[in-house]
Amino acid sequence: MLEIKEISIVPKGYKKKDPRTLPYLYPETLNVVAYARSLQRFTFYQTLEVAEDLAKRQGFILLPFGCIHWQRAKNYGADRKIKIGRRSFFLMKPDELTKGEKRKLVMYIEDLKA
Repeated sequence: MLEIKEISIVPKGYKKKDPRTLPYLYPETLNVVAYARSLQRFTFYQTLEVAEDLAKRQGFILLPFGCIHWQRAKNYGADRKIKIGRRSFFLMKPDELTKGEKRKLVMYIEDLKA
């Protein structure tokens, strides 16, 4: 069984690369497109971290849409779907996950670490 406390779909070191100070440090030479992209990624992970914390407090984990079968996603869609940006996540109890969903979730987490 998966432990709720050790499951996290948020990369651990995303706060180290906080881009919000860059306009202050480099006002003349800042690449606006690269800054906007890094700020968008940072705020996505920040929002995802808050959603994951709230889900864990209620005994759920966040399961990315790519880890769930489309028919199960359709069944859970109305009640347990969370959209952050353009990505969808589902609130799932750890004992509700199928073997395939557990395997895909582990692969998803390993891809974040790489």
